[in-house]
Amino acid sequence: MKRILLASCMLLYVCTSLYAQSEADMPLPEPEEDPIEELLDSLMVHYQYDFTSSTAYDTLILNTRNYRSNAIPTFSTDVIQTRLKSVPAIIPMDHNRYVQAYINMYTQRRRELVSRMLGLQKVYFPIFEQELDRMGMPMELKYLSVVESALNPHARSRVGATGLWQFMYGTAREYGLKVNTFVDERKDPYKSTVAALKYLQNAYNEFGDWLVAIASYNCGIGNVRKAIRRSGGKRNFWAIRPYLPRETSGYVPAFIAAVYTFEYASEHNLYPVYVEMDLNQDTLHLREIDITLKDIADMTGASLTELVNMNPELKLQRIPYSHETYVLRVPEEVALYFAENHAQIMTAYGKKRNHQASDNVIYSTLDPYDKPQGKLHYYTVQPGDVVGSIAERYGVSARQIAYWNNLRRYRIRVGQRLRIYSNKRVIAENRQVSKPAATVAVSAPAPGPAVFHTVQKGETLWNISQQYPGTSITQIQRLNPGLKASSLKIGQRIRVK
Repeated sequence: MKRILLASCMLLYVCTSLYAQSEADMPLPEPEEDPIEELLDSLMVHYQYDFTSSTAYDTLILNTRNYRSNAIPTFSTDVIQTRLKSVPAIIPMDHNRYVQAYINMYTQRRRELVSRMLGLQKVYFPIFEQELDRMGMPMELKYLSVVESALNPHARSRVGATGLWQFMYGTAREYGLKVNTFVDERKDPYKSTVAALKYLQNAYNEFGDWLVAIASYNCGIGNVRKAIRRSGGKRNFWAIRPYLPRETSGYVPAFIAAVYTFEYASEHNLYPVYVEMDLNQDTLHLREIDITLKDIADMTGASLTELVNMNPELKLQRIPYSHETYVLRVPEEVALYFAENHAQIMTAYGKKRNHQASDNVIYSTLDPYDKPQGKLHYYTVQPGDVVGSIAERYGVSARQIAYWNNLRRYRIRVGQRLRIYSNKRVIAENRQVSKPAATVAVSAPAPGPAVFHTVQKGETLWNISQQYPGTSITQIQRLNPGLKASSLKIGQRIRVK
């Protein structure tokens, strides 16, 4: 009898020990309705990117294990724990069954979405990293946007949170983000990043723990304070996790899983799929101008889709007309075009300008590299100045100012002193500027002989239309059915009248 009782006790002890030892490593049953996974599914609806399929090179370089294209690798708990410990991070990269459940989600069930995010990281991570470095915060916080928005600035949740960092309207206003008819700065990658990191820094200053600060980003500081009180004053995320809202209890594990997935993507046979986005960007500083992104695309030949993706905060795809300077992100060639043609663009699209071009302006054929003519002036650059506006004021060309001052890509800085040789009776350009035509409904072309134009190198529909007074882009396209601004070819003959 004693032997049977002893054997039963031993069996009970072994079973209890095995349960206690394995519970932490036991795989978490995949939840049927996980709020984090539901959020990711909802964000898929708001993607506005055209994805390329040219990832063969990356796959070839990154696929060091020679996986088949459809292979979905899995690894043991020990391997994943070792990898997480190897991530260069200040924030603890803990591993448990909760974290493992989200690693499974990213590396097995949401592989297409992860590939998209791997492509988007080249666009947005440099923005995050620069601001994190400036503020002296942990670099791994950049992965929080993966959980928040799947790196999609157009993302909008069911409750109205918007942008890369999913700001609600009230919190956005509290942290200085504008939301009005023209702009929603929650979608601005730069301004929203600054606001998000300020929030996280404030939360860390209060709680002294980055995982707890991250939890507060999801559910609010008030809910975290309440969870700390219910836990008996503990300030460790895993200790207060049972007292947090259901979504937040999975939010921090999903963050750690996102760090792991991005750091070890190729080990799981995951590779980037890129978006149509020029990474060599410049900025235009615009004010008192009524112009749309489509206008800019038409006159420069840039991709409208690309301009929209570079400036997702513009709700109407139009620059807000204001006396304040608006910073627009554009491809480098667009910035160069604006610098060289500032006067003509302002004449066509500017309003309430102080200096209107005269009907009888005389244009010289001065080459920017000719010996300077006229009296030497010195001009100190003021806030909001661009080379084109300074050139217009002194009656010279932007290229001349760039040449006289060894400017690279027409870049100037406030306080810089420029040398300018000015003859105020001439404006150094090659063609006459006509007054902008009033906006009227486009009618059929006037009777008379047809006029044709042969496209030259660097020309766009906009600057072709400027060479023929009274002609607009719309009229040229009506005269040439099927003609698109982006499809012009050198030597192409098009009708302009």
